[in-house]
Amino acid sequence: MEAERLDRLSLDLRLISANSDRPTIDQLAMAPVLSDWRRAVVANHALIGCVRRHPLVGPGPIRTSAIVAEGPGWARTLSRFYVLQDPHPSILD
Repeated sequence: MEAERLDRLSLDLRLISANSDRPTIDQLAMAPVLSDWRRAVVANHALIGCVRRHPLVGPGPIRTSAIVAEGPGWARTLSRFYVLQDPHPSILD
C-alpha cells in the first residue's frame, strides 16, 4: 500500500513539473478543500485546517500528512492534493 502511495506521489510530482510547476486542473478537481488552514510542524511540515470532500474522513478538522509540494492555492502532501482556501487569520498577520 505504501508503494502505491509513493508511486502516485511520484506521478503527481512529475505532472506538476511538466505543467509549469503547478498541478493540472484534473489533479485539483477532486482534491479535498482545506479552509481555516495553517502550517503545522510535527517532525515535518504539514497543514491543519477544516477539510471537506476528503475521500476518507468527513468534514471537519484534520492534520495532513507531510507537505511535499505547494503553490498558490494548492498543496500536495504525501497522501493527496489539497485545494487551499481561506487561510487561518494568523497567516494574514
